Amino acid sequence: MIITDSLDALKGIPNFYFIGDDEIHKSFNILISSEALGKPMTFGLMTPEPQETLREFIEEYTVIQAAGGLVFNKNHELLTIKRNGVWDLPKGKIERHEDQIAAALREVMEETGINHLNISEKIGETYHAYYEDNAILLKETHWYRMNSSGTAALKPQEEEGITEANFAPLDWFNSSEFQSYHSIHDIIKKHLVGTGY
Repeated sequence: MIITDSLDALKGIPNFYFIGDDEIHKSFNILISSEALGKPMTFGLMTPEPQETLREFIEEYTVIQAAGGLVFNKNHELLTIKRNGVWDLPKGKIERHEDQIAAALREVMEETGINHLNISEKIGETYHAYYEDNAILLKETHWYRMNSSGTAALKPQEEEGITEANFAPLDWFNSSEFQSYHSIHDIIKKHLVGTGY
């Protein structure tokens, strides 16, 4: 679901449908069902104040806080993982005693076995929904840019369903091989465009 004040953000998206303000929660339920059936759709809502609309929308759901990282090595390659058969970025839930930065660093290290991480700036947030005990939960993930100078072999966290952890050239993330979630594509694109890559 794209909430925006710009028509440019809605151009060229497959399986796309416009919705009105009064259809946002109904449309959200349809999106979750279509994703579960393997037939993803995209709904777009034009509004003069997208941040306010998003804030009001989020208030209707239980929000789980998570954090993760876009990790680059000295060759300007980006770290990716394969979780449950889908390419992803390392991330996970923020624990009660943690702030966003501590959680992002911990999750990246746990899921990939990487070391020697430096965190630089916050990139933004993504949102995705899932069912738990027949309730819709909304996960808000806070993303940070990280750099690694480590040379140790990566070790995917198999107990979390992670079977691969690799650095890949940036061009690969725009290829058809990188099958991932819309939110993951969006946060990578947002960061790379912002840094001039």
